[in-house]
Amino acid sequence: MPETLESVLWCAALATWLMLLFGIMGERLKPLSKRLGHLLEAAFRLRAK
Repeated sequence: MPETLESVLWCAALATWLMLLFGIMGERLKPLSKRLGHLLEAAFRLRAK
């Protein structure tokens, strides 16, 4: 039983760290994705004309 509990706690800790990591990465990449979206929009606008 203690081994199972230890495994569950390790999985919970790993999940917590991964959520924090992806949350931070998502916040950092938002400005980049907005810039990329604007560039793509401008490129397709020029191609459509």
